[in-house]
Amino acid sequence: MVSPAIFSALRRSAVVIAGFNTAGFAVTAVTQSHKITDLTGTTAFIASAWATHAASCRVHNLGLFQPSKSLFLAGAVTLWGTRLAGYLFWRVLQTGKDSRLSFLFPKDDKEPFLTGQSKYPLKLAGFWSAQSLWGWIVLLPITVAQTLAPAAQLGPFGYLAGGAFLVGFIWETVADLQKFHFKNKNPDKFVDSGLFALSRHPNYFGEILVWVSLTALAGTHGVFAAHPWIAASPFFTAFLLLYVSGIPTLEKSHNKRYGKDPAYKEYKATTNLLIPGPKQKRAD
Repeated sequence: MVSPAIFSALRRSAVVIAGFNTAGFAVTAVTQSHKITDLTGTTAFIASAWATHAASCRVHNLGLFQPSKSLFLAGAVTLWGTRLAGYLFWRVLQTGKDSRLSFLFPKDDKEPFLTGQSKYPLKLAGFWSAQSLWGWIVLLPITVAQTLAPAAQLGPFGYLAGGAFLVGFIWETVADLQKFHFKNKNPDKFVDSGLFALSRHPNYFGEILVWVSLTALAGTHGVFAAHPWIAASPFFTAFLLLYVSGIPTLEKSHNKRYGKDPAYKEYKATTNLLIPGPKQKRAD
């Protein structure tokens, strides 16, 4: 059973996230540029976390920056979101475009609206709607925990989960930077050094660890026992990265570019897909 307070918080989160993404869709549709896509979508996480935190502080007579579980969760989302939004925005400014999403724009000026190959802007609107849903689902544990137990302190398990969050955050950050700098110097080569020597997609491992850890932290003080469905957040994140838009897309691209390269075949055969680990013996 979802209480009126939880329902109100979930609705508030949905309104904030949808508002940011609707504005992003409007700007993208007018400019036909995806430069603000990741910036807007990720900033919506931060805005939602702080909106829920501020509302809970008003209800429970807490100071906005009074040390609490709710403040830590808002701060963690802010740290994660600021880093990711900043990095992705900086990257798209360097590259000039996001080629992954170019199919959402018309091929040329002669393509008719709605009925052309790109179905512009229907597919674009669908993408931004999906991005809104992504943000709302992933933030479920944060929204619920900030509403049910805003004044709670972290406790031993909370500090452990917070530490795991920092590990995931640092892992993801380092992997992104290593890949960006490597590809700048070696645009035609695959990355197999640094954290990429331990797994083929260390940035995604870090991302999954971030949300598993934040969900574990959010679930303390009886939150998970009362609302186990908040586990949808890390499961949804893992599902997207493992089966939809993350690893499958990159693996397909890498196989196409490097599939005939013996070094890549060796790398793929001996390096874990996601979870970091030592090199494996190749099965001949």
